[in-house]
Amino acid sequence: MFATGRKKYAWMMVSVSVMLLAASCSGKTNEPAATEKKPIDMHMFSASGGGAEWFENTYGKFLREKFPHITFKVSYPTDISIADYVATSKDPLDIVFGAYTTFHTSILNMNLQNDISDLIKRDKYDLNKLEPTVVELQRQLAGGGIYGLPAFIGTSGLYYNKDLFDKFAVPYPKDGMTWDEVYDLAVKLTRQDGGTQYYGFANDNYSYIQVNQLSLDLVDPKTHKASFNTDEWKRVVQMMTKFMSIPGVDIAQATVAGFNTKGTVAMATNYTGCCGFTPGEAVKNWGVVRIPDFPDKRNVGPQVFPNYWFMSSTSKQRDAAFEVIKYVASEEFQISLNSRGLATALKDTKLHEKYGQDLPKYQGRNMSVLFPKPHAKMSNITEYQIVAAQKLNAALTQIVKDGKDVNTAIREAAEAADKDIQAAKASKK
Repeated sequence: MFATGRKKYAWMMVSVSVMLLAASCSGKTNEPAATEKKPIDMHMFSASGGGAEWFENTYGKFLREKFPHITFKVSYPTDISIADYVATSKDPLDIVFGAYTTFHTSILNMNLQNDISDLIKRDKYDLNKLEPTVVELQRQLAGGGIYGLPAFIGTSGLYYNKDLFDKFAVPYPKDGMTWDEVYDLAVKLTRQDGGTQYYGFANDNYSYIQVNQLSLDLVDPKTHKASFNTDEWKRVVQMMTKFMSIPGVDIAQATVAGFNTKGTVAMATNYTGCCGFTPGEAVKNWGVVRIPDFPDKRNVGPQVFPNYWFMSSTSKQRDAAFEVIKYVASEEFQISLNSRGLATALKDTKLHEKYGQDLPKYQGRNMSVLFPKPHAKMSNITEYQIVAAQKLNAALTQIVKDGKDVNTAIREAAEAADKDIQAAKASKK
């Protein structure tokens, strides 16, 4: 009887222990989890126009995993302009993300700017781990403050078609070459062969104008007048038109697109290759080196081309929005972005060496050359950058095709830019 009672008691104790262990392993208790957070909606706007599929693959699925309590509701300019959203939506924006070139139209003109310096200080987010010019640009835009943190930056490189260099027995370009040295290669590679016209070089002039290595301003930030009618800008223009004027060059064919799709251009630049840029299908065997230097500005790459996540002034949940922004700029997420071909905004050279490691097309290549060390200092940025860049870019064609002299072409481009800037300012009144 006593023995039977002891067995029953022992069995009850074992059963209770098992139940307690099972409960602890399952995580189910009567008390709510200490880390459980209230579900919230986060309203965001994609200023640069990336669509829903791009957002999902780039950010969405990763953000949901990190923040399961947040529902990310993203609006796109293909569906509604940011001005219309601000004017009509009952849901205030929390975050606006996009290229720095959208800052004035999507943030400042909408009065959505929000200095997050207090949150950066509170959470001890280390700005020193970022590419310095990315922070420098934020300080410029925010008058010493910080409106946003970077998600990724643009890479820059001189890509070349090895097959064309081999075909014409011309040595490959190397890191540290000057623009003049690359010009000499371009001349050798511009020729007709077997009824096909080949071109030595194509530059993305429009982008280069905006990220030029000499850090020249396109528009005066105080007067809002074009500021490219200078000797230094003339030097840059002459460099670009020199390539365009190589005998045999058809500027409608000697393009970056021609490099990618036709395989008839030996070298081409890219300055905003943030998203896994590589030559197109026409270039099977390719290499890449640093963007060439000016002889008196050695080892200085083009200006950075960053994409930021900005906190909106209309946000009613600054802490939650900052957690998301901070995560996007964190080492954890930057490693993921960088390996997927979106260049890290961190200055960590080890990450630069691992850029695009998840992309088969980058395997076995030294992709760290796409990260200049250092980048050129940032120019002064205004909302009229695009207007000025378009006018100056058009002047290049006038010089090469129409025979207009450099001084006249630049002066007339500046006058045309000033006219358009004044019209744009008048339309805002």
